[in-house]
Amino acid sequence: ETYTLSLHDALPILSGGYSMKRKKPYIRLTNSEFAMMQLLWEAGRPLNRAEIMEIALRDPENPLFAKNSFHVIINNLIGYQFIAAFINDGPGRKNARRFAPLLTRNEYAGLQIATTEHYKASDIPEIVAAIFKYTKDADKEELLPKIEEAVRRCK
Repeated sequence: ETYTLSLHDALPILSGGYSMKRKKPYIRLTNSEFAMMQLLWEAGRPLNRAEIMEIALRDPENPLFAKNSFHVIINNLIGYQFIAAFINDGPGRKNARRFAPLLTRNEYAGLQIATTEHYKASDIPEIVAAIFKYTKDADKEELLPKIEEAVRRCK
């Protein structure tokens, strides 16, 4: 199945829209919030509450987050503008609200770096170098043209 996410259909849009500008300059997710984001990134499609809880509680001895914290986590992530809730048409559980990330895992990683207190744009080359340093088997010659292309797309 292919899902097309339209921010126009997202609930947060009703309250002012999606923007990369956040209320707080730096948002540090709790372990449970990060687990929810990981779950949504890995799903690759919007999930409803039942689907999320099935995955989160797959290992009852080690759940991704507490069952009772679902709404708090979801509401926090919507408030941070990290996820959106989409309303499906039609009655029944199959048509419940679905949740999807508004930023990719890589955008989140970049946001964590770019919103730290002492970050400056001039740090970017050293950050990229550090990523190469700590990434096993990174082929710099292969990746440098891809980095240049990715930077061009950001303009």
